[in-house]
Amino acid sequence: MKHLLVRPQFVSHFSCIGGECEDSCCYGWNIHIDKQSYKKTLAHSELKELAKTALKKVKKSDGVWAQAVLGDNGACGFLDANNLCQIHAKAGESLLSDTCKTYPRMAHMRGGDRYESLSLSCPEAARHILFKDDAFRLERLTINHHRSFKATPLWAQKAYDYSIQLLLKPEQPLEHGLTAIGILMKTADKVAAGELDSSALDNMFQQLLTLSDNGQLKQHFDGFNQDTDIHQMHAFTSIQLWLNTNKVRRGRSRFEQINQAICALADDKQNISMASINQAWKESALPALLGHPQLFSRYLCYYLYHMQFPQVDALSPSEAFRVMLLDLFMLRCYLAVIAASKQGLSEHDIIMCFQVYHTNRQHKANYSQYVTEILAQAKFDELAAILTLLSKAN
Repeated sequence: MKHLLVRPQFVSHFSCIGGECEDSCCYGWNIHIDKQSYKKTLAHSELKELAKTALKKVKKSDGVWAQAVLGDNGACGFLDANNLCQIHAKAGESLLSDTCKTYPRMAHMRGGDRYESLSLSCPEAARHILFKDDAFRLERLTINHHRSFKATPLWAQKAYDYSIQLLLKPEQPLEHGLTAIGILMKTADKVAAGELDSSALDNMFQQLLTLSDNGQLKQHFDGFNQDTDIHQMHAFTSIQLWLNTNKVRRGRSRFEQINQAICALADDKQNISMASINQAWKESALPALLGHPQLFSRYLCYYLYHMQFPQVDALSPSEAFRVMLLDLFMLRCYLAVIAASKQGLSEHDIIMCFQVYHTNRQHKANYSQYVTEILAQAKFDELAAILTLLSKAN
């Protein structure tokens, strides 16, 4: 049976830079070894002695048959003095475990079609996604397989397609596009619950285009601009504290750079306020980002594609939208504090903020569920409230 393989250019053009990576995936996290790779490595004449100490058998499944033993500095035992993989050097890519062979490449299936992507937890992947020309030009290939997959609901496909169009509507500020997506997700909630037909999404999309063209969408967004510093600070500190709890070993020094930059904004009483973070955004981050006007629209295009928005985990469309805005809010805060600390933002700094946040995000179990609970506690469970995460930082 014929199906599609969809591959963005940021996937096609990606290539691991090995020892030159600023936060190598060969450090600081569990590297799973599948059964076949484990046995082949132990049988390899040049690797078998090293493998006896560099691998630990765990036998959780055929895919997680062993794991790499990390040194005191968090490095995989197969790295040489130049931070290069000895398995790759002595036996070639074919002997690498599935984890090492594929990361940061990822893929998901929708109705039998395969959509390839990269994880932002890799700095080089982040560089391609956020800065490379033609990163989002899609290659569509025909593939054949006979596996059975659950069909993507029509409402979900429409909600995704319309969200992309609203996000990228020419000459429309990003905040207005996000406002429109938030309104659209309210309709998607009802369609997903069977309360409305999927044609309701078509009608709402057309209404939102009209609202954008006649300026009423701007009025909606401006009307949501409330004084919510206390609630924002609750959301920010709750998420940051959680990310600091049981931090992943990988990238810890980079994560500490952000923590130190946050602490540097404290007042004489060692208090950190949302007002100081928003001020850092306006005075330090925004001027530094003038040379990257498409940064957040590129990120959000990646987010919608990579996360299969709005079918994110077990969330409703509106919950998925709120989590997306919280992710965007946290990244803006990171960029703000780093910009204030360094008096500007280099491309390296920008990549670090995105990569560090997503490294910690993806290693937190039940992240989406926790975020929705925090947003509810901070009174960000309605569209008008969640949009103030953007309006106060704008």
